[in-house]
Amino acid sequence: MFRASLRCMAKSSKEMTTAERETALRVANEKMRQYVVNRPSLDKVKPKRGIFEGPQGNQHYLQFAALSTFLCAFLITPFLGRKIALDHEFRKKYIPSWYDYSLEKPDYAWTRQELHEQMVELQNELAERAIRGEFTPEKIEEMRSQRRQFQGKETNEHGWDQLHPGLDEDDDLEDD
Repeated sequence: MFRASLRCMAKSSKEMTTAERETALRVANEKMRQYVVNRPSLDKVKPKRGIFEGPQGNQHYLQFAALSTFLCAFLITPFLGRKIALDHEFRKKYIPSWYDYSLEKPDYAWTRQELHEQMVELQNELAERAIRGEFTPEKIEEMRSQRRQFQGKETNEHGWDQLHPGLDEDDDLEDD
């Protein structure tokens, strides 16, 4: 500002007298002081704009819409999933049959009590057979051969029929 006023005065007259120069400096200093002291607030010079205004307003609007959509979907999903899982009428009404992978709860052949009784009977039967001596090494080998014949192979080529995959047939399982 000071330079502009000096240039303006310099163009009007080639040489300035000392008094003119001092006057021009005083005027320029007063203008600068008024600008610094009475500076206008930033709101009046450059007003704030809204988030959706200006050159990038549409981008902000789209980003806000996408964010709010994903946030709502994230928050609603557990409630919707529970409703689909528990409400049979809702599932029939809104989920197409080709997309419904829910399984019907099967009717159990045995109750827990019946299954427990069967397992106890089997354990008792195996204990009685062991007491009678039905599980001798010869009889176990005979059972294995029968099982192999039932499966259609004389020996399993990968060794899956062995008790322990790292042991040969003639090795013992007990530690010495």
